[in-house]
Amino acid sequence: MKTDSKETVSLIIDEVFNKGNLSVLEEIVHPDYRYESPTETMEGIADLRAFAQAFRSAFPDLHIAIDDQVAEEEKVSTRITMTGTHEGDFLGLPATGKKVNLQGVVLSQLEDGLIKKEWELLDQLALLQQLGIVQSESI
Repeated sequence: MKTDSKETVSLIIDEVFNKGNLSVLEEIVHPDYRYESPTETMEGIADLRAFAQAFRSAFPDLHIAIDDQVAEEEKVSTRITMTGTHEGDFLGLPATGKKVNLQGVVLSQLEDGLIKKEWELLDQLALLQQLGIVQSESI
């Protein structure tokens, strides 16, 4: 599969996370894949597959919209808005039926046209507030 860097990152968002099509992972993700966020690290396609399955199980109507995307050579910065309804276990929390709407940024680094490393910052406080785990307070 020959695509440019932005198209490859868009494919993982749309096919894997929005549609649940995990079969494309081997086509667009490097075997030495590594993901980092402030709270989590993943290594390899198997970890990414398990993460995507768990996330889609917790939020079956998950949709990640690409709000903006900038690429330079093999690095892509993607600003996203994630929406979904919490209908399954997530972080040990049983389904709440609550809808979430979050924003975040993912920086992806590709090698030989495959996604090799990703760093993500997601508004986790908003997620916890929207799920009712953390109370939001007026400022």
